[in-house]
Amino acid sequence: MADQIHIKDLLLRTIVGINQEERENRQDVLINITLDADTRAAGLSDDIRDAVNYRTITKRVIRMVETARFYLVERLAAEIAAICLADPRVNAARVVLEKPGALRFARSVGVEILRTRADLASAPSRAFVTVGSNIDPEENLRAAVQLLGAHEQVSVVATSPVYETAPVGKTDQADFLNAAVLVQTTMTAESLKKNVLSSIEQQLGRVRTSDRNAPRTIDLDIALYNYDILEIGSRHIPDPDLLTYAHVAVPLADLAPYYVHPETGETLEEIAGRHPKSGIIRRDALVL
Repeated sequence: MADQIHIKDLLLRTIVGINQEERENRQDVLINITLDADTRAAGLSDDIRDAVNYRTITKRVIRMVETARFYLVERLAAEIAAICLADPRVNAARVVLEKPGALRFARSVGVEILRTRADLASAPSRAFVTVGSNIDPEENLRAAVQLLGAHEQVSVVATSPVYETAPVGKTDQADFLNAAVLVQTTMTAESLKKNVLSSIEQQLGRVRTSDRNAPRTIDLDIALYNYDILEIGSRHIPDPDLLTYAHVAVPLADLAPYYVHPETGETLEEIAGRHPKSGIIRRDALVL
């Protein structure tokens, strides 16, 4: 039997569920984590550098759970396991996640999952898609997310809160609503952009002009794709705007605060923290 580290009875509040009440109100979740790791080196050296830093793991789990907006407890549990496996000393993570009072006559409802490094290696690709609109923005943002999730090769994992921001460059137009969506897909980044995102833009009446700051019904772009560095036509992934604009960085950090930028080595939380927040307003009443 492998050595084990236990993190017990972590009680947090988060957005998780599919009905309207669950999308608007935080619920209690009870989390228990078991980490399989070889602790012999730490036992011999008494040196923290040889040990699994369970304090750091717990802080990252708390931050992710409290800012998450997932539809399924299975997805939330999988994200917790991925945070645990980010420590190279952790060989496997077992996560037990419960929602107290979620089912009538039952004390709680929950899932128990086991993830290993092999599971992460065989997982579908993860893409972070930015969404923006300043023409009928509430209607078009909701429609874009629905169309994205309806594609047979795309699964919407989570959506960020929506933010209102002033337009960039061309200022004589309506304010924008911006958000980000985390998806899983079996498609390449190029295929996702060409066959899904561009198609949704066309369905929702996007008219592209030479002015990239012009008003638009919808704008869908891949900000991050796994940890890849790519060139798709004239676009670079990771999206350079992530390092420049709060309306890109902040929603992405809400989705995955500890996701590491593959070029700068910074977490999304660190990048978002550098941007001034004076021009960005969170619209909690609008749920995607």
